[in-house]
Amino acid sequence: MSTKTTLVLPDIQFPYHDDLMLRKLIKVAEDIQPDAIFQIGDAIDLPMVSKWTKGKEGEYMKTLPQHIKGWSEVLQELRSVAPDAKITWLEGNHDARLSQYVKDYAPPLSALEALSIESLFNLKELRVDYVQGPVRVATNTYAVHGHESGGYSGTPQLWETKFVKRYGSDKNIIFGHTHQPFLLTRAYGFAGKVTPRFMMNVGSIMDPTHAKYVKDGSVSWTMSFALLRDDGKRIYPELITAVDRGFWLGGRKY
Repeated sequence: MSTKTTLVLPDIQFPYHDDLMLRKLIKVAEDIQPDAIFQIGDAIDLPMVSKWTKGKEGEYMKTLPQHIKGWSEVLQELRSVAPDAKITWLEGNHDARLSQYVKDYAPPLSALEALSIESLFNLKELRVDYVQGPVRVATNTYAVHGHESGGYSGTPQLWETKFVKRYGSDKNIIFGHTHQPFLLTRAYGFAGKVTPRFMMNVGSIMDPTHAKYVKDGSVSWTMSFALLRDDGKRIYPELITAVDRGFWLGGRKY
């Protein structure tokens, strides 16, 4: 039985990402040729249509086309280096800002296909699926961005409690949203017949210097990404964290 590999890309929040880390993740995709590439959401930031900029200077900045073009080019490069991979972009709360803005302030425009994520980023031609969570990504493993259930949990254990209650204790869950990577494991079953389950936050590669909303500039974020290896019965999760934007994978330093 063959093992399928999924490269899980974390929150990127283009153009507020760390460019060196993004370059390295694209290189990883080229080197390992994964069967699938799954972006966990918040691929693009879209600050000009955020509720936080409504009525402020940011709403009137003319940088939206530039941001869309920039992330489109990243998707094109991913498709180029991994031509056979199934590429999926999960909707995050930042990705949804554009459709929410149209819904709130220009509802008649919501019928225009040209304003959809699929059209704006040419996803059909690039063979990229744009989906909403929860979505199955591997055997008994589901992905959400993290905002779908509402609210915010302060610790990994509380996130686990929330998702177990919402999606079931029998499932593995991967998510993003908080920019704080972690991997928790637990046993599922009883009477000695137990199998492992996990919950993984795949983190972020956002450049923390762009987090102007953090007043003292101190963020507890670690740049990271993940791999899932699926043999059809078992899932082997691997969380790769970076130190000074460097990491080891497969015996190689990136």
